Amino acid sequence: MKTDTQQKMYYYISKNQGIRAKNIITYLSLNPTGIFKHLKIMQDRQKIYKIGKPPKVRYYTYVPTMENKYQPTIDMMNWAVSGDTSLTSPELLCQTRDVFQARLNRLLSDLAKELKNDNLVYLIVAIAGEIGNNSFDHNMGHWQDTPGVVLRVDVKTRCIILADRGQGVFATIKKVRPSVENDAAALKIAFTEILSGRAPEKRGNGLKFVKKIIEEKGLHLKFYTGESLAEITNTGMTIQKTDIRIPGTLVCLQF
Repeated sequence: MKTDTQQKMYYYISKNQGIRAKNIITYLSLNPTGIFKHLKIMQDRQKIYKIGKPPKVRYYTYVPTMENKYQPTIDMMNWAVSGDTSLTSPELLCQTRDVFQARLNRLLSDLAKELKNDNLVYLIVAIAGEIGNNSFDHNMGHWQDTPGVVLRVDVKTRCIILADRGQGVFATIKKVRPSVENDAAALKIAFTEILSGRAPEKRGNGLKFVKKIIEEKGLHLKFYTGESLAEITNTGMTIQKTDIRIPGTLVCLQF
């Protein structure tokens, strides 16, 4: 019975990230004391975690086990889901565009030392710049909580991660394409159509540029937003539903 209750709780929390205990109690119609015991056990087993202090505590499920078990990547994913400030560090957060540009300049220098291929270095930095600047372009005044972009670079594992706590691709595309139905459809439009999320500006070609470079240079990109993931390699792009929900975006670029 305990296991069944915890399974129900886990499912409910995973589908309602940031839920409060009172909502879980109402949903299951069980004794509050028992619910809090289960919550404590699930936290000890690292199935869920909480943010905030009573009475404003919210519960989240940890990101399911990923093929990439590199802890910084998992922490970034959980930050993108919940906004938990303990999962990232202030030096990784670019709260303004000028700070982000300074980080890009440093990235250019670091990659030049490692890759010894100037053309590829500039293209990688251009991809990171396009994705990060999109976060600022489309989310001003619409941040979930923390404004800006988190930029984490690991030259040794050749991985760049960018994440934001913005409104996500679906909300952006829906402003100019009201008929878009879900996250997956919005991602397809973003990467394949010249359509600006800042209408009536003549923009919207940036992610098409990103897709083209990824495919031509044999790079690997994973773009999470909402409940969908767009994955791009040299063989093209696939879009699939995920078991997690990211309000804004999270991008993993392998080079």
